[in-house]
Amino acid sequence: MAIQTRQAALCLFRRGDSFLVAEIRDPHTGTVLHRPPGGGIEDRENPEETVWREIQEELAIVLGDIEPLGAIEHTWSWGGREIRETAWIFLASASDYAAIDREETPGLTEANGDTFKTLWRETRESAEARPNLCPAALLRLLEVHNRW
Repeated sequence: MAIQTRQAALCLFRRGDSFLVAEIRDPHTGTVLHRPPGGGIEDRENPEETVWREIQEELAIVLGDIEPLGAIEHTWSWGGREIRETAWIFLASASDYAAIDREETPGLTEANGDTFKTLWRETRESAEARPNLCPAALLRLLEVHNRW
């Protein structure tokens, strides 16, 4: 299996006890994952610049205030590759974005044209009831910061 190393910036839109995730399906295995919107950090970008750019590109939302929560080092599989990733996590309030606050779930469009549905995921929901989170340690990071 090929190995890819990357850094990403992801944004958690919070609404009550829920957060917005994209439901992504691995094109190689068919495995479904829940991943916050965001993407890879490009040359000469810092994580905050990346999350602003990615959210505008993927969801057509211009971010305002965001709160950095830290980074998660993890490994996951995608498209027949092992991805070793540092994921920088940022928190935004859904109430700052009218459509999302009304419980709408915008479609997420990747730069390559791939589209994914988004949905609200409850933080207290049984892990068995939903696909795995990516990064898997996301809820632990939120607990450490007393965000849920």
